[in-house]
Amino acid sequence: MRSALLKTLGGAAALSGAAWMGACASLYWHAFRPMRWGAESERGWTPADLGVPHESFEARTRDGLSLLAWYLPGSRDAAVVVSGGHRGRAGDVLGISAALQRAGFHVVAYGWRGTPGSDPAAHTLGVFERRDLQGAIDAVEARLGDVPVGLLGYSLGGAVSLVVAADDPRVRAVCADSAFSDPAGVLADGVERVLRIPGAVLTAPVGAIVALRTGARLADFSPLKAVARIAPRPLLLVHGAGDRAVPPRHARDLYNAAGDPRELWMVPGAVHVGAYFADRERYVDRVVGFFDRALVGTAAPDAPQNGRAQALEEARPTASA
Repeated sequence: MRSALLKTLGGAAALSGAAWMGACASLYWHAFRPMRWGAESERGWTPADLGVPHESFEARTRDGLSLLAWYLPGSRDAAVVVSGGHRGRAGDVLGISAALQRAGFHVVAYGWRGTPGSDPAAHTLGVFERRDLQGAIDAVEARLGDVPVGLLGYSLGGAVSLVVAADDPRVRAVCADSAFSDPAGVLADGVERVLRIPGAVLTAPVGAIVALRTGARLADFSPLKAVARIAPRPLLLVHGAGDRAVPPRHARDLYNAAGDPRELWMVPGAVHVGAYFADRERYVDRVVGFFDRALVGTAAPDAPQNGRAQALEEARPTASA
């Protein structure tokens, strides 16, 4: 009897261990596995598809990687660098990038390391990706000199923008849409939402695997700790009230930790990076107005509308999740 009980308990423990290891592997696979991109034609939009003036742009990271980047020339003495979502394509942010260019800003849109057109590299949920944004800002400075730079980021791009801006005085303003406050925390949110178990059961071992394989420690990347250092530069946080991928509490935590001047725009019903789609005209007006005030202190000049670009912008997602 005792032998049978021990055998049953041992079997249950083995099954639980196997399930735990499988869940850890699944989380790592979904969050950190290298992307396998298809043919060039499957890699998303380019500025040429939108019919907007642009140039290919040389952007290199401080650890030696080359990034896919486009420069959209503007008419004003201010630039905005636009960062997309986790492992997204560079073309995913071209809709809002074109709108900012029409408002007169110089714009740089770029792709993360390990995404199409950029050098292969591990995905680290912001730890090393911050070097990509730093490289894009370096490229803006080399091209345009000492102009005011604003950062606009979506999801991961928003989180990276907050961390980079905190310690880079070249950045004069930040708009972060759907940013997370902590990488381990947002992973835990997903685990708890899908599996209904405490997130740390999986995030702690997965974080250790990431550190072992890449050298990146998730604890070294904290938008929540960095955001206070952005003040007194202006900050606009945008978040969908219906966001399940990055719950709205992340935005509220960031807002509470930030200094003034700061704004929190919580968009009713909007999902992850969904505020742009909820009302494109209002979204563009709000974001452009924020950078107008923060970077140049004046309203945007009238600019001719490119009909083809406008139509394609309406059809094109702003950013990846």
